[in-house]
Amino acid sequence: MHKSKVSAFLSEQIDPRLQQHLFAPLIKRETAASFADLVRLNKAHLVMLCERAILEPETCRMLAHGIRQIEVAGPDALPQDAAREDAFFNYEARLVEVTGADVGGRLHTGRSRNDLKAAQDRLRARAFALDILDGTLAVRHTLAERAGEFADVVMPGYTHLQPAQPTTFGWYLLGILKALERDYERIESCYQRINVNTLGAGALAGTSYPIDRERTRQLLGFDGIVEHTLDAVASRDYLTELLAATTGLATTWSRLAQDFYLMTSYEFQTLELPDRVAGTSSMMPQKKNMVVLEDLKAGGAQLLGAYTTAISTVRGTQFTNTVDANREAFRWCWEALSKTVDSLHVLDVVIEGARPRPERMRQLVEGNFSAATDLADAMVQDAGLPFRLAHHVTGAVIRAAAAAGMRSNEITSALVAEVSEKEFGQRIEIAPELLASVLDPARGAERRRGTGGPAQADISGMRSASLARVQADQAAQLGRRARIAAADVALDAAFDHLHTSAGSR
Repeated sequence: MHKSKVSAFLSEQIDPRLQQHLFAPLIKRETAASFADLVRLNKAHLVMLCERAILEPETCRMLAHGIRQIEVAGPDALPQDAAREDAFFNYEARLVEVTGADVGGRLHTGRSRNDLKAAQDRLRARAFALDILDGTLAVRHTLAERAGEFADVVMPGYTHLQPAQPTTFGWYLLGILKALERDYERIESCYQRINVNTLGAGALAGTSYPIDRERTRQLLGFDGIVEHTLDAVASRDYLTELLAATTGLATTWSRLAQDFYLMTSYEFQTLELPDRVAGTSSMMPQKKNMVVLEDLKAGGAQLLGAYTTAISTVRGTQFTNTVDANREAFRWCWEALSKTVDSLHVLDVVIEGARPRPERMRQLVEGNFSAATDLADAMVQDAGLPFRLAHHVTGAVIRAAAAAGMRSNEITSALVAEVSEKEFGQRIEIAPELLASVLDPARGAERRRGTGGPAQADISGMRSASLARVQADQAAQLGRRARIAAADVALDAAFDHLHTSAGSR
């Protein structure tokens, strides 16, 4: 039996079956996903080691040459030997091959795979968080634009999927926008806990080398440092938090997708989505299937599954670095976060293309008696009835109108007087012009001024505030990306300097 390729303490190489079924798939995933971040981290660590004079200038120069050579060759050229456990050991083996054993083995001075992989996860999570924030911002802006465009398109509002009160399509979209603002806040808050440096924590208790954690923080564009070294390598709580926040985000968009799913059905016909976002049937020629909406709804379930896997795995682990807590718990995390980014682009296309069908919406509002609450309110305000009695009278009037095949706009003052006298012994007279006004769904929506309801003034005010928040959040996002880009420039400059003077002080 051959000895281990990565440890003189281990007398045996990893079992070939474990290499095939455990380590080979792992290395393949890690190499593809983390190569660029591993190169970036290696550059930052090397710059710091050289600036702190922990390594000799010539050693730094040779390591810089090797790192650059591996970077240019790309991940496909990196060996994937399953006997070496993971992508890191394969990278290190290649670096040793390029620079020699005496040089290549020195890059790992003052660090562990534990703090290195913790930093890799943070860089990866940071990129996803930024993309998710950008995608959510785009959707919020589109919703604000469409809310203004369709602010006066009257539609039926529902509770328990039963007709409730007249609203507008623009007001409905604004409600989704307000929910997305909170989803955005949760992810933005999580970003602050993601973007912190773990390098320097070592395996769990730090290192005796005079490293500079602040310097690697600067070079990698982190906003802070995880001070406690055990916490730095033991915790991936920012990932469970990000999964929880994005699950909430997906829950919001899934509810919109479900509403659109019903609204585009033949039975509702209140919303039209363009053919470019629809699928069809292989057999039935007439089909226009809302498969895109189905996919959006499924996205929330996928995120929930990834979150459930992560939190249920971590809860049974020790508070230190372990494979189950820090790797396998998040096996599906990255795919779910990638799906989130894609889904936000899909969602934006859907909202951008959605068009209400005003005539059908108006037809439903008038036919389903959504203005009943306004009629009851008129009895309170005009006839002086207690609301509960007005509620009963209105219910009786609506029942009589429905039995007679009337629509709400066909209810007459005579019918109100007749039903109220017959059912309650009190003849309630409402002027025809007042009755027509309270049963007009557009006027009903407008009467809810100053309450956050579908009145035009309320929509305009809320929409303006939301657009201002979008602009402020866009500026903050540009600032975050600019700081990371500046750090990348500084890292490249410091690393390039190693080729000549090795950055010695």
